[in-house]
Amino acid sequence: MKIEHINIMESCYTGEFGSVNSILNSFSTDMFESITFVLRPVTGGIDYLRSMRQSYLFQKGINKISNLDYEQREKILDAFTDLVATRTNDKNFVKDLEKTITELDEIKDIFKDLHHQRVNMNTKQMHQILNLSLQKLNGRIVSIRDVINSEMWNVDQDIDQLLVLNQVFYLIQETTKEALKIPVSKTSDSQVLNKLVFSLIYVEAFHRGKVTFDDFQVFHSFLSLSNYIDSQNVKDNDAVFEVLAL
Repeated sequence: MKIEHINIMESCYTGEFGSVNSILNSFSTDMFESITFVLRPVTGGIDYLRSMRQSYLFQKGINKISNLDYEQREKILDAFTDLVATRTNDKNFVKDLEKTITELDEIKDIFKDLHHQRVNMNTKQMHQILNLSLQKLNGRIVSIRDVINSEMWNVDQDIDQLLVLNQVFYLIQETTKEALKIPVSKTSDSQVLNKLVFSLIYVEAFHRGKVTFDDFQVFHSFLSLSNYIDSQNVKDNDAVFEVLAL
C-alpha cells in the first residue's frame, strides 16, 4: 500500500509541466536536503563538527532528518510550499516558516534541538558550518542544472520550461555565492539567506502546481532583479570602503 501511495503522489507532479517535473521528481531528496542546509546549516557540517569533536551534540538530530521517509518529507514540503504559494519574500517570511516548523510533528523537536545546540559553538564556527552547507547546496544545484542542460537536447522535452527552470536555478546559485560572502558578524541575520530558502521552496511550490508557470516566470524576473540590486549594493559598499581606505 505504501508503494502505491507514493506512486499516486508522484503522478501528481507530471502532466502539463512534465519536462520540469520529471527532473524535480528525480531530485526530490536533494531539494529537501538543500532547504534543510539553509534552515539548519549544521546538517551539512557534520564532518567539520567531528573535527571539532562536537558532532555528538548534533548527530542524533541529523540522523533523524536523514531517516525521514518519502511521505514525511512530502508532508513537510507541502507545508513549506503552502506558505510561499500566496506571498512574496517579505520580512516576516522566515518567522512564519519557523512557526510552520513548530507545527510539524515530524521535525519540530529535531529542528528545535539543532537550533538550541548552537549555543555550544562560537560565531566563527557557525560561519564555517554555514559555508560548508552552502557549498553542499551549490553542489546539489550543479547536479540539477547538469541534468536540465542534458535534457534540452531531447526533442521530446519542452525547451521553454527547461530554460526557465535552468535560469531560476542559475539565479539560486548566484544567491548562494552571495551568501558565501556573508561576514561572520551577519551570519545569524541575513536577507540573502532568507531569499535563498524562499527561492528553493518556491521551486517546490511550482513543482507541486501551487503556483502557475506565469507566476514562476514572474518569480524568475523578480529573482533576477533582486540579484542585480544586491550585486550593485555590494559594489557600492566596496566603493565606499575603497574611499575610506584612501
